[in-house]
Amino acid sequence: MTTQKPVTIKDIAEKLKISVSTVSRALKDNHEISAKTRKKVQDLAKQLGYKPNPLAVALKTHKSHSIGVIVPQIVSTFYATVVKTIEEVADGHGYNVLVISSNENFEKEKKSVDVLLANRADGIIMALSHETKEFDHVKQIQESGIPVVLFDRTTGSVEGVSRVVTDGVTAAFQAIQHLVSVGCKKIAILTGPEQIAIGGKRMEGYRKALEANHIPIKENYIRYCSDLTVESGKQATLQLLETRERPDAIFGITDDLAIGAIEAIKEKKLNIPQDIAVVGFSNTKRSRYMNPTVSSINQFPEKIGKTAAELLFEQITNSRHARIRKEIVNCELIVRESSDKHK
Repeated sequence: MTTQKPVTIKDIAEKLKISVSTVSRALKDNHEISAKTRKKVQDLAKQLGYKPNPLAVALKTHKSHSIGVIVPQIVSTFYATVVKTIEEVADGHGYNVLVISSNENFEKEKKSVDVLLANRADGIIMALSHETKEFDHVKQIQESGIPVVLFDRTTGSVEGVSRVVTDGVTAAFQAIQHLVSVGCKKIAILTGPEQIAIGGKRMEGYRKALEANHIPIKENYIRYCSDLTVESGKQATLQLLETRERPDAIFGITDDLAIGAIEAIKEKKLNIPQDIAVVGFSNTKRSRYMNPTVSSINQFPEKIGKTAAELLFEQITNSRHARIRKEIVNCELIVRESSDKHK
């Protein structure tokens, strides 16, 4: 079985006995070509099923009209919502979006950058994996002259990159303040690997809130998890529950860490929130349907996606006047069963 060759501009030109350049301009609706010729070309192109070759267009115009998005995990409600909003903004600009998940793997993240550069993406939006400690691949994007925007999981180690982040300090402060307001005084935090910027910001908010409420900061209550998974949260919490002075509240810097904490607390037959209150971060779908439902910080992923896409397209469409900047999106605490002691 032979596959049919795609129809080219040359095929249309030969059938109509006109030049290739006339066909090209007629397909672009160039008014230098008469309305009659434009209609004849466009009708035949439709009839023959002509489709522009995106690679050929990219080579000629130096634009592929596609952007790349790299996320640590696509199954996350937060990242899925960010991607959906980026796609909506890209559609408005007539761009396609290629989405790649690094699966929290640094090597996969680097390869993803190579794939997008090889496919001539006009810009890249990315959130770093929890394994990422080196940033040469981000610098490689910059050196290629392609705009890049980092969001959520970012780094201060690369200059000249626009970033979109949540106000993690204020959000974490709110979460701890809420736990104090329901009577908690021994508040632990589950955080991630130290190189992840979000952990640092949320840790800063945690420390500030404890200081503001004159609660001593106990290093034993600060647990660095190797990753941001439910299992890591569970193991860290099981260790906390073995300490002489068991915490009466746990703040997870992600919902998965908080959900891991809940699993451990349940396993030890303790009551939530009476014995230990729990608050997470991200307001994922899972947090809303857990038993108990999980108090969490809403990061407004739609706003993050929209802001990141707008920053990128500002650089793509007006590179000379686009400013590299950091946009901070405010969050809000949603109180649910896992910390609501007043119910």
